[in-house]
Amino acid sequence: MSTQVLLAGTALVLAVAGLAAIAATRNVIKVVMGIQVITLAALLMLAAALAGADPPRPSQALLLLAVAAAAAEATGIAVLALVWEKHRTVDPHRVSELRG
Repeated sequence: MSTQVLLAGTALVLAVAGLAAIAATRNVIKVVMGIQVITLAALLMLAAALAGADPPRPSQALLLLAVAAAAAEATGIAVLALVWEKHRTVDPHRVSELRG
């Protein structure tokens, strides 16, 4: 089995698991975790695409995307902390508005 097929298969499994986590829960923290899993699946798909490049240079692109994904997750967690501080819940159905 080639590296590209293995990476693509793993990315597909991760993407489905992330979507299932988002669909199955009402907890915003679990939704953010599902989004993070989908982001990692996208990074694996990019690694699979760049593995066949000639010459292979996946490290620079993956580093850039990994930093962007980490920044997006940090922003999501910061928003969740603000929602928890104001409403004392992370249930999106109970948090109806985010006005100060």
